[in-house]
Amino acid sequence: MSKVTYIAEKPDIGKALAAYLWPAGNCHKEKGFIWLGDTTVTWAFGHILGLASPEEYGEEYKAWANYPVLPNVWKVKPAAAAVAQLTIIKKILMETDLVVHAGDPDKEGQLIIDEILNYLHFKGKVQRILIHAKDDESLKRAFSQITDNERYKNLYYAGLGREQADWLIGMNLTRAYTVNARKYGYENTFRIGRVKVPTLALVVKREKEIKGFQPTKYYELKGIFDKDGIPFKATLKPSEKLPLDEENRIKDKSILQAFKMKVEKALVIVKNVQEKDMVQYPPLPYSLDTLQVEANQKYDFSPKEVLAIVQDLYEKKYVSYPRSDCNYIPVSQKEDAARILPALAALRITGADAADTKLMSKAFNDQKITAHHALIPTGVQPENLTKTGQKIYALIAKRYVLQFFPAHEYKKITFTLAIADEIFVGSGRVILKQGYKSCEPEEKETKLVDESNLKLPTLVIGGGIEKANYSIVDKVTTPPKRFTEGTLLAAMANIWRFVDGENPNREKLKEVKGIGTPATRDTIIAELQANVMNGKPVEPCMTKIKKELVPTEFGTSLIENVDQSLTLPDATAEMEYALSEISAGKKSLSEYMDEMITMVHQNIQFAESRKFSLQKGKVLESCPICSKGDLLRRYSPKVKKYFHICSNPECVSPVTGRKLFYEDNHGKPVVVKCPDCGTILVRILQNGVFWLCSKCNKIFNDKAGKPDFSLKKK
Repeated sequence: MSKVTYIAEKPDIGKALAAYLWPAGNCHKEKGFIWLGDTTVTWAFGHILGLASPEEYGEEYKAWANYPVLPNVWKVKPAAAAVAQLTIIKKILMETDLVVHAGDPDKEGQLIIDEILNYLHFKGKVQRILIHAKDDESLKRAFSQITDNERYKNLYYAGLGREQADWLIGMNLTRAYTVNARKYGYENTFRIGRVKVPTLALVVKREKEIKGFQPTKYYELKGIFDKDGIPFKATLKPSEKLPLDEENRIKDKSILQAFKMKVEKALVIVKNVQEKDMVQYPPLPYSLDTLQVEANQKYDFSPKEVLAIVQDLYEKKYVSYPRSDCNYIPVSQKEDAARILPALAALRITGADAADTKLMSKAFNDQKITAHHALIPTGVQPENLTKTGQKIYALIAKRYVLQFFPAHEYKKITFTLAIADEIFVGSGRVILKQGYKSCEPEEKETKLVDESNLKLPTLVIGGGIEKANYSIVDKVTTPPKRFTEGTLLAAMANIWRFVDGENPNREKLKEVKGIGTPATRDTIIAELQANVMNGKPVEPCMTKIKKELVPTEFGTSLIENVDQSLTLPDATAEMEYALSEISAGKKSLSEYMDEMITMVHQNIQFAESRKFSLQKGKVLESCPICSKGDLLRRYSPKVKKYFHICSNPECVSPVTGRKLFYEDNHGKPVVVKCPDCGTILVRILQNGVFWLCSKCNKIFNDKAGKPDFSLKKK
């Protein structure tokens, strides 16, 4: 009898698989795996294998100045904390005939398990199970749809392409830009990432727009009219003959004062009325990014907090797979509503008790399903949720409930009024059927042309209006709003909106679902704000003031000094599109990697030829030895202190022939010459602290970090 091994991406999925396979609990639980008979369940810890660091391709790559690093054969290496688990998997696979790949249903999940199988040279048969939720019904459905893993090889190649491209860009361009920027006095690391840089560029560009914004005053003439006891508003539509700005606004108040006098005593006649029946369907269920945006806007939860909360809900079987970029549900899961809705009604989720399971919203669409489906409740009753957990669960549950309500229907009415040869325009709506909005009163109304007309009287063409009152409204243009964590995440997920309208791929990029992945966007935003990474201090690229994201001086410098192709959303969005093409089998991995290598070379050439602008307030001190270079400040992790060194690689001491290192004093180099021969003194930490002249061998005591010339060391 053949031996079967299930390999899950994480322990919680492995344990859920085991609980489903052996509901009686008669299985054997060992360290790192669970088994019964000829079936074993084991797991990874996410990425237990990672791409090797540059120095593992050659000792010379320990030095950042040595680049590019372009592996011919990629090396993978187990994470230190995962070696024991990898050893367990290896031992199990030696006795396995069939592996069931149970990685998460996306590029990353496909890559993680396939990478393990390749690393351990597994030659047996491999099948694939796609797990979207951990409740029994979802697992039953997943087990009924197990297929050959070969069907997902292109998804694996896309995951591999993302991993290798990110490594090539991150490792090589971080080195190239950092090394060359340091020639101009930069002390910080230019952390270059395929997604990080264009994300930061959005924030930097927005800040520049805000700082360069010049508010403009303009004016509008509004009328409040009354018919049948119902007040409504309309606004003067300026004639093209008037002096208007580029936005068709009137900036001269006196013009409107004249118009006001003109219309005040005139008859008001309805010139035109247009009605259009409108249908507004229930909002789709959440994907991770739309949930993160909503929770940030509503509760000020950071994207990282939301992911952590929804991951916890998923692990407790309360909701489906969290890292989803999809807003749709398979048609086959519609029948689950008969089980899920009563459970939500018991929790008093608004509308759950009135939902109609015979209805099927646009959310149920097999053609729109990607590797995942939308975030939905499983029907398992939540217990002991935290307050934050309750809020997130309620959002997910309410959005699911709305799929079983009819559409909101209304009549959109636009009208024009003729007053003394002038035209006033307005709009409003008449609700025909509340539909899903009957159980979601907090849902924001669609913004109207004139948002105050939530109710209109019956308007008949040629009919008159009894009452009118006019006023001039002072207006002022406002700058664009700064990004919040929520709106920045939404921008990343809908990056096509920020792509040049002339780009022929703009419409195609809507299919890409943004830059980054649902699992990484929150991390990217957090890392751009971080001042510590991997235990080391780093200069943050942006900071948060209240809810708003503001670029730091260094973040702005980074965007200004890298090749602008890196900062444009076009470039990285097109990379994402290329990865989707690989997933679909329309593009080869080798073709994609060739494009990435070309891009790396172009950026290296740019970095090496770039004359980096000095940071604000930065003044470099010329080298006292060669006069060609500047003294640059550096940090030594070994001795945990700053020092200064000449930017000219050929500069050495004329006495010793070795590179000179200068002490740091509050950011400035300490340059002190021997009072007798003029040679640069060197500070020595040996048998105490003293200063040495390497030419005349004279020694001076140290006093507060400087040589004491009043008394020579004995």
